[in-house]
Amino acid sequence: MTTLEDLKGFFEPENIAYYGASNMMQKFGSLHVVNLLSAGFTGKPFPIHPKEDEILGFKAYRNIKDVSEKIDLAVIAAPTKFINPILEDCGQKGVKHVIVLSGGFSELGNVGGQAEMKTIADKYGIKIMGPNCSGLVAAPNINITHVPWPPRKGGVSIISQSGTYAMQPMIAISSKIGTGISKIVSVGNEVNTDLVDYLEAFEHDDDTTCIGLYFEAVRRGKEFIELVDRINRKKPIVIIPIGQTDAGMRSAQSHTAAITSPGYVVDSICEQTGAIKVQNSIEMLSLLNGFDSLPLPKDNKVAILTMGGGPGSLMSDLLESHGMRVPVLSEELQEEIQPMLPETASTMNPIDLTYSDDMQNYLNEVPNILLKSNEIDALMFYGLMGNEYFKNLTNVPDYMQENESVQTMKNFGEMMIDFFIALFEELLEFKKQYQKPIILTCYNTREELFVRWLQDHGIPVYYPEEGVWVLIRMWQYAKFLQSKK
Repeated sequence: MTTLEDLKGFFEPENIAYYGASNMMQKFGSLHVVNLLSAGFTGKPFPIHPKEDEILGFKAYRNIKDVSEKIDLAVIAAPTKFINPILEDCGQKGVKHVIVLSGGFSELGNVGGQAEMKTIADKYGIKIMGPNCSGLVAAPNINITHVPWPPRKGGVSIISQSGTYAMQPMIAISSKIGTGISKIVSVGNEVNTDLVDYLEAFEHDDDTTCIGLYFEAVRRGKEFIELVDRINRKKPIVIIPIGQTDAGMRSAQSHTAAITSPGYVVDSICEQTGAIKVQNSIEMLSLLNGFDSLPLPKDNKVAILTMGGGPGSLMSDLLESHGMRVPVLSEELQEEIQPMLPETASTMNPIDLTYSDDMQNYLNEVPNILLKSNEIDALMFYGLMGNEYFKNLTNVPDYMQENESVQTMKNFGEMMIDFFIALFEELLEFKKQYQKPIILTCYNTREELFVRWLQDHGIPVYYPEEGVWVLIRMWQYAKFLQSKK
């Protein structure tokens, strides 16, 4: 059994040795050092270089054995032919955890080189992540990747057999989705730690609330299925299987040396274990964000509070086409909310305001009435206008800049920030008080302050269709759990 303690050198290193870093920041190894420091790493990097005396302001060493301090982790981005001799030096130094970023092993037919790597690792008791991987993230201050977008701390952990799919989505997390991350691991060729090891460790990780898996093959199928079946009953697991077609299989074999499983096998695993299969990384990150941020719906009744009829209709159709209900509210409930809505608003559900400038009613008073009712199990919003909206309203010709109304509008967005945050804080209290999922949808991104604030404080913000699919899948998972009681 692999425990989180067994992998501690990967996720909680104090001293890290780097092979492949230089004074050229664009080099792959250098990017890893810079991104680690930018993420707020409080330990010390030790560059190992055959010629340089100083790298990026840090003393460089010819050999890792020349470093007097204990090294918790070595990160290697060097030509393939040097990897195993470097690993031998690491073993003699007493390093127990190594990330091999370099490729050129079994994915390119170099089976002997990878076998030698395993032999050296076994000789010295070294755990290796990789080779042919992109590193790892352990939020908030460990970013051993080439991607300079460290995510905020959260409960989502991701294990990926693709380095690109492990790390590049951090750009979408940073700019749009806002998913809070605990750990991200790129396992690469899995020379002596594999997807199953990390899955097993994350089962008992208090910082992990849900798990995403991107895989092209599972080398320990029986253990994998047993783990997914057990873990998914307490921590939801979301899966993207790759290599399910002939072309996908060829691609997977060429870059991870994986022997893929046919699609029907993955479907069978998900049906058996309740794990959730999705089609792409945005779906995965959005759904994991929902699992990490929200309580599960207790039943399938959804209220939609919308600033537009079209989105309300689209959301209703999607929900009801996939086993959820958007019920007509009782006459009593409609009468209770009607005084807080514009005269033209529909009170039946979706509750279509079309437009309202009374944000307190829209974001607090009406939601409170709906959430405390036993007529709904989840609440979805569509439509919010923030500071960027008001700024763009004032992109007027120069001759209008001094107009009093324009000047007022310029200041309006900034003036409203504190007011909106007070309303959002009340929404957070409603989520805790009523233990029902609350999802906001709009077409803004994290460039907008209110989106960033909501996502960072536990209320997801999605595009309308994305938000609906998150809620549908959360309900499907909730039903699965209920069926196992």
